[in-house]
Amino acid sequence: MAFARKNPRLHFNAIEPGLNLTTGLGGADAGAFVRFLQKFVMPLLVPLLMPFIKILSTPTRAARFITKILIDAPGQTGVYYDEGGRPMQGSTLVRDPKFQDHVVAETRALLAAIPV
Repeated sequence: MAFARKNPRLHFNAIEPGLNLTTGLGGADAGAFVRFLQKFVMPLLVPLLMPFIKILSTPTRAARFITKILIDAPGQTGVYYDEGGRPMQGSTLVRDPKFQDHVVAETRALLAAIPV
């Protein structure tokens, strides 16, 4: 959102892709049972649970909404979208311009410290 404020000619938006239980992200250090659930059980359960648990998604669904936003959002900048591709209000912290500037400054400092 800081980039959207500071560069109004460019378009910066964000999307909350939802909880993707089938990707296995974060599972590398999980136990064998959790990895089994992620690989074999979750792909079967997630489609059944999605109508009842709003934040559940799949990589395909998230990609569909991201693509829709990229294609259908002309002129919009600084918009935060939910897992369904609808504009939403971010948390109080995310909306705070001082926090946004702090995140940008820390990110730039971190990137500057990485040897090229």
